[in-house]
Amino acid sequence: MSSDVLPLSNGELLIELSRFGGSILSGSYCGVPIFRSTPTGGLASQHHGQEASFPLVPFGNRLEGNSFTFSGNRFVLVRNASDPCYLHGDGWLAAWQVVSHSETEACLRYVHEAVAPNPYAYEAVQRFTVEDDRLTVTLSVTNRSGFALPIGLGHHPFFPKTAGTRLIAKAERFWTEREGHLPDRPGPIPHTLEFERGNLLPRRWLNNAYEGWDGKAVIEWPEHDLYLEIDPQPVFGHFMLYSPADADFFCFEPMTHLPNGHHLAGLGGLTIVEHGQSLTGRLTLSPRPISSLKDLE
Repeated sequence: MSSDVLPLSNGELLIELSRFGGSILSGSYCGVPIFRSTPTGGLASQHHGQEASFPLVPFGNRLEGNSFTFSGNRFVLVRNASDPCYLHGDGWLAAWQVVSHSETEACLRYVHEAVAPNPYAYEAVQRFTVEDDRLTVTLSVTNRSGFALPIGLGHHPFFPKTAGTRLIAKAERFWTEREGHLPDRPGPIPHTLEFERGNLLPRRWLNNAYEGWDGKAVIEWPEHDLYLEIDPQPVFGHFMLYSPADADFFCFEPMTHLPNGHHLAGLGGLTIVEHGQSLTGRLTLSPRPISSLKDLE
């Protein structure tokens, strides 16, 4: 196995991490994938965005116009992918340093220096722990810029989408999508895209933000007798739901803010982080057999 790939295991839960993008390459429970596996592993793959999951730092999704104004100053960020908009931050495109690694734990670190006119200088740290067949990911970003900046956290996992895949997640509002894959307007959640009581994922284009998330989500794969409980800290009050119409995957992306938050009222939930201060969020993913729920009834 490449030295760029870091395995974690405990019981029936197996996770592979990569220094490339500070990402998760694969994950399985009792031999069943809980993420879409990466085609090739490690830094050698250089397949940006094709990992099983990657972190969003220092904020997630798109920045309209690749610029924003904050505290009377205008800042510009350079386009960083094939998308016209600056996309998903920096961490998913960078090599992370391995701080520590054991059979059940790993810590990765990434330092980003500001290159004018981009104001963001920061240190990001991820801690991964596998314990009792549960994966916990703690992501922290410390502002190393000389002044306060709006910062956000997020995760961009790719989950398998089968015919019977069912999502349970409660939110308060839904954002439509406009040109450029940017959020348009908030409003009531359409019936077919409302998952409070559980719903099948529709076979259509999905790329929408949800806000007012209560912080609980469950994905069910009845074909595999498997469900995955997603349990974040309250800082993750939003999520993105993304899937192409004919894809065999979908993305349920916990975020601390709305996409394009720099251009929304209240910064869309972005947190103003002072120099030397940090923003931290923890996310736990717990796979279990669906049949075990019936055993408890």
